Parts: sequence; C-alpha cells; structure tokens
Amino acid sequence: MAISLVPWKLCLTMTIITGSKHSDEVDIKSASFLIFCYNNLMKRHFLLWSGYLIVTGLTAGLVAFLLTEAIHLIQTLSFGFSQGSFSTMIASVPPERRVLSLLMAGLLAGLGWHLLAKKGAAIQSIQKTLDDDTQFSPWTQFWHGWLQLSTVSMGAPVGREGASREVAVAVTSFWTQRGNLSKAEQKLLLACASGAALGAVYNAPLATILFILEAILNRWSLKNIYAACLTSYVAVETVALLQGRHEIQYLMPQQHWTLGTLIWSVLAGLILSLFAHAYKHLLEHLPKADAKSLWFIPKVFIAFSLIAGLSIFFPEILGNGKAGLLFFLHEEPHLSYISWLLVAKAVAIYLVFASGAKGGKIAPSMMLGGASSLLLASFSQHFFSLPLSPTLAIIIGASLFLGIINKMPLTAPLFLLEITGQSLTTIVPLAVANLGAYMTYHSYHIIKKRLAQAWTTKSVNDPHF
Repeated sequence: MAISLVPWKLCLTMTIITGSKHSDEVDIKSASFLIFCYNNLMKRHFLLWSGYLIVTGLTAGLVAFLLTEAIHLIQTLSFGFSQGSFSTMIASVPPERRVLSLLMAGLLAGLGWHLLAKKGAAIQSIQKTLDDDTQFSPWTQFWHGWLQLSTVSMGAPVGREGASREVAVAVTSFWTQRGNLSKAEQKLLLACASGAALGAVYNAPLATILFILEAILNRWSLKNIYAACLTSYVAVETVALLQGRHEIQYLMPQQHWTLGTLIWSVLAGLILSLFAHAYKHLLEHLPKADAKSLWFIPKVFIAFSLIAGLSIFFPEILGNGKAGLLFFLHEEPHLSYISWLLVAKAVAIYLVFASGAKGGKIAPSMMLGGASSLLLASFSQHFFSLPLSPTLAIIIGASLFLGIINKMPLTAPLFLLEITGQSLTTIVPLAVANLGAYMTYHSYHIIKKRLAQAWTTKSVNDPHF
C-alpha cells in the first residue's frame, strides 16, 4: 500500500503549465480528468488503509479474548477452583497448592525463557521493535507472550497485559510483512496492535488511544490519531461482542470529591510520587540476567520459590494485582496487614524482574499505588481529620503509580476512570494529584542540576575541595 501520490501531483502541475504555455486557455477537460483520478486514488488509499486498521483492531481484540479465556483455564487447573474468579478466590486456595503452582511457574519460566534464548531470535521489547529498524522474530515474540501468560496465570505477581500485547504484535506482524506496506506503515500498525490489545483486555478504549499516542508512538498527528481511534474501538468492541457484554474490570461506586479532596490530592502527588519514582528507578536498574546461561534456570526457580513462601502469608500478592486492589476495596483490612502486603508485593515484583523473568507492570503498579494511597489517607484522617473516601484514595494512588512507573501520566487518570466506571468529573482530583507529582519530579531535577553546578564550580575554584 506504499503508494506514492507525488507523480500524480507532478503530472497535474505539468499539464496545467504546458497548457498555459501553448494555448490561451488551460485544457480544462484534461485537468479535470487528472483531478478526478487523483481524488479517487486518495479515496482508494484511505479506504485501503482503513481496512488494514480494522483488521489490526480485529486481530488485537481476538487475541485479547482468546488469551483471557486461556488465563481462566490455566488458573482453574493451577488452583483448583471451579466457581468465582482468581481475584476473589485466591485467598481460599490452600497454601500448599499456591506454593506448588508458584514452583511449577518458576520451573516453566526458567526453562521456557532459557530455551527461547538458546533456540530463538533475540527477544525485543515492543518499544525497541518500533524504534529500531532491525527485524524482529514474530515467532519468538509469540512464544515470549505465551510464557508471560502462563506464568502470570499460575500466580506470578506481574501484569498479564504484556502477554496480550506481545502476541497481538506477533500475529499482526505475520500478515503485515506480506502486505504492500511501507516500514512506517508496518510500525504504525504494530503500535496500534500493541495498544489496542491492552484496551481490549481492560475495556478502556479512550485511555488506549492516549496510550498509543503518548507511550508507544510519542508522536501526535492526524494519521496517528485516526489509526489509534479506529483500532482501539474495533478491538474493544470485538471482545465485547465475543463476551456478550462490556465488562468493567474494577467496578466501584461513584465517587464524589470536595475541596478537601483536592488539597489531599496535592499532598498525595507530592509524597507518593517520591516512592513511585524510587521504585521505578529500582526496576530500571536491575542486575542483568543471561537467559542463555544454565544458571538462569535455578536463579528464576529460587526467585519464584521465595515468592511462594511469601504467598503463604500474603495470598493477595499472587497474580497481576487485581486480587490486592479488590481486597483493599471490599475487605477493610487492618492497616498493619496493608503495610506488610504492600512490602510483600513490591518484593515479589522485584524478584520476578531481577531473576530475568518477564511480565507487565500496569496492574502491579496500580496495586502498589492503591495500597500506598490507602495508608496515606488513613494517616491523614487520623491526624488531620481530612474527610476522604478510601475508595477514591485508592483510585488516586493507583493513577499516580500507574502513570509514573509506566511512563504514561496523561493516560493514567483516564485509564482509572474507565476501568472503575467513574464519571468524568472524578478526573479532577486525579489530574491534580498527577500535577503535584510532576511538580515534585520537576523541582527535584532543578535542585539536582543546581547542586551539580555548584559542586562543579566549587571543585574548579578550590582544587582541595
């Protein structure tokens, strides 16, 4: 579809110029015919491109639906419950079964990624695939996604959205490589497939549009906006059609905010952003793991064994984080348990990534943010008597950690609105909190830069400093 429209424009221009040189009047019929051809070519180009986008959305939606069904099947086989969902039933699963499932997941993760590194092409992140001109292996990414899906379904404490995105990109790549598409068009379709799969998993089409533009493409143009809109809605509607409904992942009662809520949101943005940035820094500076080494297998297995031990006391750490968020919302646990659960989840996530295993960060970051915000809200109510809904505090904290850890500050507030079923007015305290977080981060870098300049100046002026 890489059709060049320049020759048509050039031909039209030359016809008009030639006509003006050799006759007093331009050959109107010839010019009109060329304009007609050019307009029809543009329409054909637009319709063909729209068709590719629709197929991309259908691919992402179908992948998201099938992988969600596969997750439920693996969870049922791993933990033995026949009714209810993983998020609501995990605490009732016997501890020995949780431990066994985690040990099996560790063995699968170690062997799976070791064999993939030895036998397959190099695994690339979705962002690297889109940023670089190097070719990636769709089959490697496909099995990489399935490994993530399997280990998360068996209890790994990381996100499942990475699996859907990886598989959607791989499947989309299979057919885009065979189409008459330019490199730029292929990359745009892969970016849309990656984002649309996320939107289809969480039923969040509006946030997905922002996610594609902000976090994946990082470029705003009419072509990109149109592509993001069409693929996102097609993917979400595909899943809704197959499931028979639009499912809200974290449905919560409608929340209302006051001036006190906005004041607390600023405070939350200032304080919680420090913890979020610190944890993000920790995850970005992990020890390198050589998946080709035989030591990789026991390293991953030991990490999952430690997580299995933690799950005996804190079953809500298992899975992507939805179990923890629902636990905070519906069970009203003691603050001491929330604190220890927060630490256990943070440690478990770190162990997975430090070992070299893979997974998503979206739902885990929301659980960390929700727990941190709930603790801060309880502290504020106890010492300052600030009237604040615990549910709204959880939403605000989840939005902060989601935006910071996953580098999607614009997307995060809208994403939380869609997956919790809140009205658009609830975005105000979320936006205020994210603004406070941005101000904290920006101020920190200004202070750091000035201290570095002062240090350099002092070192130059005083050699003995």
